[in-house]
Amino acid sequence: MKMERVTFLSEGKTISGILHLPDEKHPPCVVASHGLLSSKDSEKYVALGHRMAAEGMAMLRFDFRGIGESEGNEEEHNTVSKKLIDLQSAIDFIQSHPSLGRRVGLLGSSLGGFLSLIHASKDPIIRAVVTWATPFRLDDLETKEQQEDYPLPPRAFFEDLPRHRLLPLLPRVSTCLVIHGEKDELVPVEQAMEIFSHLNLPKEIHLIGGADHRLTAPEHRQRAIDLTVDWFKKYLF
Repeated sequence: MKMERVTFLSEGKTISGILHLPDEKHPPCVVASHGLLSSKDSEKYVALGHRMAAEGMAMLRFDFRGIGESEGNEEEHNTVSKKLIDLQSAIDFIQSHPSLGRRVGLLGSSLGGFLSLIHASKDPIIRAVVTWATPFRLDDLETKEQQEDYPLPPRAFFEDLPRHRLLPLLPRVSTCLVIHGEKDELVPVEQAMEIFSHLNLPKEIHLIGGADHRLTAPEHRQRAIDLTVDWFKKYLF
């Protein structure tokens, strides 16, 4: 197993990522999309990347524009539309990588799950999807009070948001596992149920008892990782 620092372009901006590679040749690859207040270096993504490689799968975790080590301005580029372009660029990158196979999965947490569902509804090469703590709608973000731990997105984010609705897209998404904490303080568990109800088959949902939005407790995070790896092993090999 090894990790590679990688870069690729998205609309002329350099996107920074980490590619976890197993020992196997031409493995399937999962592209991981982080949430609004996270980055590719989130502990859960690092742990998941190591585990995926140990199980014979590659995983790419990357920073969206304006986040972490990627180029861009967060105020200008922090919209669903721009992030979807970055996600497409990440998929194009792994599709052209000489060490990887052609079987692709998507993983996303919170906003990253929202993006993964939108993309999967339109891209037939996606074999499987896993979402963690993912909202069915984002409009209510605008009504939340600004908090130090959860700063609100810029105005451009909300101006772009009406272009992106999950409801008409979810019936086109299949082979999706929905993971959600029962005590999620940011995204009510009812939104996970809403997503699940509109997905096409095959699909599963797992609610983790007592888990918060970030899956802070080690046992909750480990449960999510175990479920995720098992799902991708089932549908990417």
